[in-house]
Amino acid sequence: MSLILTILIFSMFSCVTLADGSFPKVISQAVGPKGGTNPQGIIIKTEAELSKFLDLPVAEANTKIKQLLNVKELNFANQMILIIQGGECKSGGFKVVFEKFQSTGNSLQLLWKLQAPASDSFVTQALTYPSLVLLVENFKGEITFKQIRDVKK
Repeated sequence: MSLILTILIFSMFSCVTLADGSFPKVISQAVGPKGGTNPQGIIIKTEAELSKFLDLPVAEANTKIKQLLNVKELNFANQMILIIQGGECKSGGFKVVFEKFQSTGNSLQLLWKLQAPASDSFVTQALTYPSLVLLVENFKGEITFKQIRDVKK
């Protein structure tokens, strides 16, 4: 019972913190299971959206994302998933990196970059589609994604 009360109190203070202009806390992050051909950001706020994105039934999608993010539970009432897709890259070794959140009035901008492999590293010689999945506290306003540095793909 005290655990539930603690969680409720923490949730209340989390909402107050977000309302006063601070940024959502990143709860977990992992290399994404599915990248796209073009750089983009995807916001997932419901189990149905997650199921559609992963093209899996809801229960399987929840299990897969919890394993990927190494979390025991997902709570879409208080959390959301942000996916950053780096687009098509000419080889392996590229990585999507979350930099920071930035406030832009009533909205939030997620800044990210595509990190290239070191010039002397051995990489897969095939097209790759790097992505990053973030589990963050829910944010009520608009969210945009901005790549802060382009690299040759």
